[in-house]
Amino acid sequence: MNDTFGRIFLTQDLPGTGGRIKEQPEDFVVEEIPLYDFSDQGNFAFLLLKKVNFSTLDFVACIRKHLHLRDEEVGLAGWKDKRAITSQWVSVPRENISESRLDRLTGEGIKILQIRHHSNKLRTGHLLGNRFTILIRQADAEAENRAQAIIQQLQTFGLPNFYGPQRFGARGDNPEKGLALLLGQYRLRSVRKRKLLVSSYNSLLFNLTLKERMEKDLFAKLLQGDIAKKHDTGGIFLVSDPEKEQPRADRLEISATGPIWGKKMKRAGNEAAALEEKILSSQGVTPDVFRKQPGSRRSLRIALKEVNVCQEKEGLRLEFFLPKGSYATVLLDEIMKA
Repeated sequence: MNDTFGRIFLTQDLPGTGGRIKEQPEDFVVEEIPLYDFSDQGNFAFLLLKKVNFSTLDFVACIRKHLHLRDEEVGLAGWKDKRAITSQWVSVPRENISESRLDRLTGEGIKILQIRHHSNKLRTGHLLGNRFTILIRQADAEAENRAQAIIQQLQTFGLPNFYGPQRFGARGDNPEKGLALLLGQYRLRSVRKRKLLVSSYNSLLFNLTLKERMEKDLFAKLLQGDIAKKHDTGGIFLVSDPEKEQPRADRLEISATGPIWGKKMKRAGNEAAALEEKILSSQGVTPDVFRKQPGSRRSLRIALKEVNVCQEKEGLRLEFFLPKGSYATVLLDEIMKA
């Protein structure tokens, strides 16, 4: 695989399982795991909602309609797949909750699993991660053994932390629109959608950076000037002595990060900076384009730990956990290669 969004396989030499996903919504189940417990006090209602076949934008629109809210009053920790059964937390002002409004919301095919309360609004990134249960139908007869071999290699070296294809829109033109927004050539009223599109362009730049490192055999290696991330705490630091730090990277305790360009992004140095700036230059843009964006760093790989594989009558079932911001489709592409 070598698609237009920069993704390539780490396990290219291992045959995949083949097969199909999302034949039915119940084949792709996602459960959001919150980052913190709720105080059950405060001015915000936290609703754990189960939805089927809802895009995130349509989901938010439905909530706004029935609870009489502005777009910015709906708090989400993350975006979810459309063709799936997903359970996720949503925060809304407590004063907008009433039995009649919630009844109308459930009439749209949304189920309320829990209602809690908290003092702060739910914001993007306020989740620990997501737990997935996925069925691969029509997989190869050797699917279970093939999947196990691929997973073993990914657990040894880490899963490439690419952004999945859904990040780039059904037509794949979200990055193009995001760049146009950054350059002032395109305008949108929706703040939520504007952020999504700009983020999509930044996601493409990250993917291209990760692809470059993988092609140069630098996926698990540290460079002079890298900004590394600690997997256990999330802390980041400048790598001034790659040889000294490499054993920690080999044990998947730390990983190099890639750029999410913006004013608060910690800039890499030396070799790492040259590689990241080369990708930016190849797109014909400069860091100044992102001067109004927050910016951050994203780990190039994930320490893949909790994965179960089971062959069933209907197909191959996978159960796994991924930290926030990571994509199940990236793991599935490595496994299936379909």
